Amino acid sequence: YPAYVHQEKDSAYGVTFPDLPGCFAAADDAQGIVAAAQEAFEAHFHEAGDLAPPPSDLSQLTRDPAYCGGNWMQVEIDVSKVAQG
Repeated sequence: YPAYVHQEKDSAYGVTFPDLPGCFAAADDAQGIVAAAQEAFEAHFHEAGDLAPPPSDLSQLTRDPAYCGGNWMQVEIDVSKVAQG
């Protein structure tokens, strides 16, 4: 899934998922981003009870002005742990 990663001075890394409004994660260091993303993904669908949508095309998301000042990464999410749409 495309994940937008940003960090302000002296803070944790913040991770948002444009495909999943309201789903976000935080990691103290770059090595923790993927694990935090998986945990946030699972928690989001556990609480929301919705189906996981297919991931968006990253090339379209990178043009969105709402996401500037950070970096994009593709995060491999184990969607078998949540319902899929």
